[in-house]
Amino acid sequence: MLLPKIKPINSDLIKLEAKKTKYLLPKKKPEDQIIEKPKFVEKRKESEKVKIIAKIEDKELIIPRKKPITYQEQKRKVAIKSKYFSKNDFKLAKKIFSEIDKKRWTRAINLASDAKNRSIYRLVKWLYLLESNNQANFYDYINFINLNPNYPRINRLRYLSEHKINTKTISDNRVIKLFDEKDPFSGYGKLMLGQSYLSKGNREKGIPLIKNGWINAKLSKRDLKYLRKKLKKYLNTEDHIKRADWLAWENKYWDLKRMLRYLPKDYQALYNARLLLMSKSYGVDNAISKVPSKLKKDPGLLYDRLKWRRKRGRVDSSLEILLKIKNDPKFLVRPDKWWFEREIISRTLIYKKKYAIAYKIASNHSMKNGPEYAEAEWMSGWIALSFLDDPILATQHFHNFFENVGYPISLSRGAYWLGRSYEKLNDIESSEKWFEEASKYLTTYYGQLAFIKIYPNKDFYLNKEMMRPGDIEKKVFAENELTKLVVLLHEINKTKYAKDILKHLATSNINQSSEILAGDLAVSIGRYDFAIQIAKQASYEKRFHNTINFPIIDVPLKINNKRMPSPELILAIIRQESEFDARANSYAGAKGIMQIMTYTARLVAKRARLSYSKKKLTSDPNYNIKLGSYYIAELLEQYEGSYPFSIAAYNAGPKRVAYWNKINGNPQKREIDYVDWIELIKFRETRNYVQRVLENVNVYKYMLRKKPIKIRNYFVDKPHY
Repeated sequence: MLLPKIKPINSDLIKLEAKKTKYLLPKKKPEDQIIEKPKFVEKRKESEKVKIIAKIEDKELIIPRKKPITYQEQKRKVAIKSKYFSKNDFKLAKKIFSEIDKKRWTRAINLASDAKNRSIYRLVKWLYLLESNNQANFYDYINFINLNPNYPRINRLRYLSEHKINTKTISDNRVIKLFDEKDPFSGYGKLMLGQSYLSKGNREKGIPLIKNGWINAKLSKRDLKYLRKKLKKYLNTEDHIKRADWLAWENKYWDLKRMLRYLPKDYQALYNARLLLMSKSYGVDNAISKVPSKLKKDPGLLYDRLKWRRKRGRVDSSLEILLKIKNDPKFLVRPDKWWFEREIISRTLIYKKKYAIAYKIASNHSMKNGPEYAEAEWMSGWIALSFLDDPILATQHFHNFFENVGYPISLSRGAYWLGRSYEKLNDIESSEKWFEEASKYLTTYYGQLAFIKIYPNKDFYLNKEMMRPGDIEKKVFAENELTKLVVLLHEINKTKYAKDILKHLATSNINQSSEILAGDLAVSIGRYDFAIQIAKQASYEKRFHNTINFPIIDVPLKINNKRMPSPELILAIIRQESEFDARANSYAGAKGIMQIMTYTARLVAKRARLSYSKKKLTSDPNYNIKLGSYYIAELLEQYEGSYPFSIAAYNAGPKRVAYWNKINGNPQKREIDYVDWIELIKFRETRNYVQRVLENVNVYKYMLRKKPIKIRNYFVDKPHY
């Protein structure tokens, strides 16, 4: 009998959720609501306060702090005077950031040099050094780094500084001393350091750096031509092929195209074919036919052909490649990239009811560790349990998953599915132990499902938060130069520049409550999105700050006598959609605090008997929340109170929900389990969205009532609003 081990917090554990991967997402969404990382708010309007919620269960909606968070004005008046800076510096700061907004950096830096408080100059210089394509030189970077080692994103500045190294103007001794036996951050830095070692006669250190740096160095067309000529004594054909291969795997189209001329003819044919495959250009078949037979089985070419076929819906021809390819990580080169294709094709096979082959494609991933390995093991276990009815096989995969993740979301996920697997094996003791393990993470979707499973009649509540900071901690934090600069940015209405500073402050002294203090500061300047991001990052390492992680704003209970959904549902959607950023705009066109598509907003406004204004979608959060609330209310009516269906439809559109019910089964008709239905959602973004909103509904319900609650099982109950 395998029981869960005590898992200490370990920063080395694979953090699956942190991996940023691109997934296939819906393209056109006439009624879709897309989550997208918002663009940050700059202005706040005073007229945009939302009317206060009346009462629920005869209790005002509050959260466990001295005062509830209410939505700050969207366009606030610029402060008359500064809390920390002189009248002249305050006036100067307004001018400086007006110039920065216009990308007039020379003017901004010159103005900043006149500031009496030098922290203003340091802030402007830091922002300038982070700006792409700036005119700063190597010494600008190094001087700033040496004088301000505790500034945010210092490693990013070090990376950028390496691309400013010019061995013509900087001595070899200076370059060698700069790195001080430490590895450069970039491939370009390795090339520069390697040249310096060679100039000093140290071939043992210089040549390996040159060869290694050449593979992934970020080079302009001019740099490529110059360095290839200068270093040709140390770079051979194999080095050029390695660089071309790395560029192809990383989908660096133009960089790869510039490399073709330096490759042998047969490899020119190979990488030209890969270029055409990755760019969706015409002439793919002709280009592949020109690849020499000895390179036809190149793993990169096979991968690009697989990807090309999969994108065109050619499942059978995609399987021809996957079933014949060597199951060897060395041969595959990038098994993590292959997994992305395997996952999509496996899901397609599940939709086609071809479960055995789906399992084979998923489980033959050839990886041994990493976030993709964990995901592949979970999916293999899920197919084995839910579709092949093989709980013994499933437990093996779920154990592999559980032992290779570290975030609460993933730990609860692995433990929950182990509980279900042992339940299927009638091993009640092991099943209960694993459900109990999952239920330790009560702010997570699977943790809540496990809690319902083993404690159906027990009240839900969250543990006490981390201890609030004392007066000494508050004083030290308030006196920090960066804290004062955040306040200044708020006073001049430029909080969009405060994100990196706040995140840096949060991690500066965790033992002295820096996360809470930085989160509180973010809330105080109206940036709930930054506060949530700070609290989320802390939660990954099992430090929970629920007050700043789950802001509460006012939402309408009725619109034109139509009752709106419960406040906890609306708040949960807002948190997932925009993190309470009223001016958020997604790449797909979703707008405002509830990320409503303009087309949807126009239709909903008409049905709700509200005037339509595209401008107000991002300028008036009250208006946006009304439309979003009305739309989700309509969806709840359409789906007979089903939260999973309504939430999925809000994100991906009602037509897709209808399609998924058709191909995967309808849980309302008991054709499939709700948990499996959600996991079968085609788009990873929407799967994650539904789970995150559902988990947040219960958390918000508890936060609003400020007392233990009966946790709601939205797969059994039909919550009516």
